[in-house]
Amino acid sequence: MNGVTKISSEADVMMITVTDAKSGALSSALCFFANANIVVDMISQSAPRGTTLDFSFTTKQKYLGDAMKAIAEYKAANGGAQAMVSSGYSKINLFGEEMVTSCGVAAKALAALDKAGIDVALITTSDLDISILLRAENEDTAVEVLNKEFQI
Repeated sequence: MNGVTKISSEADVMMITVTDAKSGALSSALCFFANANIVVDMISQSAPRGTTLDFSFTTKQKYLGDAMKAIAEYKAANGGAQAMVSSGYSKINLFGEEMVTSCGVAAKALAALDKAGIDVALITTSDLDISILLRAENEDTAVEVLNKEFQI
């Protein structure tokens, strides 16, 4: 039992990161994106540092123009909060119903990617899947390495 039964990938992903945000900023940012009909994925928030925190989320590259407008509106409504947009990513998704009772699945995946020299930009998890954001040029190698590691 290795926890992973399926590995898939998605290209053309960009990441939006907001730094030194105040409490409630994540929900506010997500509302601006929802109002612009932009689908977001891989939402990750840091632990608070005093009164601020950082957060990131991903969306498809096709939303770039709309995302830039939503960010401008968000920044105007939130005192000029700092938002960075970076593109050129792919998302790797590991899925398995056995993950619920398997230990070390994320550790095994990250160790395999690290051994292959592939940096991880963002990771999110749930009971049944692990989503890993990495540079697009590493997508094929990452899928190959993870398929081998989990014997898929």
